[in-house]
Amino acid sequence: MFGRRITIVLFALIAMSMIAQAQNRASLEDLSWLSGCWEGRQGNAILEEIWSKPAGGSMLGLSRTVKGEQTVSFEFMQFRQESGVLVFLPQPQGGTRVPFPLKDSFGGKLTFENKEHDFPQRVIYERKGPALLLAAIEGIYKGKEAREEFQMRKVRCNPKDE
Repeated sequence: MFGRRITIVLFALIAMSMIAQAQNRASLEDLSWLSGCWEGRQGNAILEEIWSKPAGGSMLGLSRTVKGEQTVSFEFMQFRQESGVLVFLPQPQGGTRVPFPLKDSFGGKLTFENKEHDFPQRVIYERKGPALLLAAIEGIYKGKEAREEFQMRKVRCNPKDE
């Protein structure tokens, strides 16, 4: 009886270890669904993200937020494979890039984390359907846990080309 319990516990520990390792082994190919153009709204602002297909060990992206006729923010972004780890590298307003290594990957949800960054400490990309994306940033802001979500849908990159 005791030997059977030990076997079951060891099997459970091995299985959990394998699942944890698999969750941190996402590759650029796991993000290939993100390639293309995405659009969402936040109040009266239009959010856009454009992502290249995976090639050469990276995916390149850019985003912008437009209110009325004015671009109010933009960001250059990359996903890169660095030393076997998938890393998200945003450059808000074209500034210094900040590394967010992959923390978790499960199904269509990838969580990148940099505990040393002011805000956000986590960036999340989650596939909610074939043409739906939930991007989120979260962490401690002004001493409190904060989360901001950006829901987007896949759109044609240039509708005038139809």
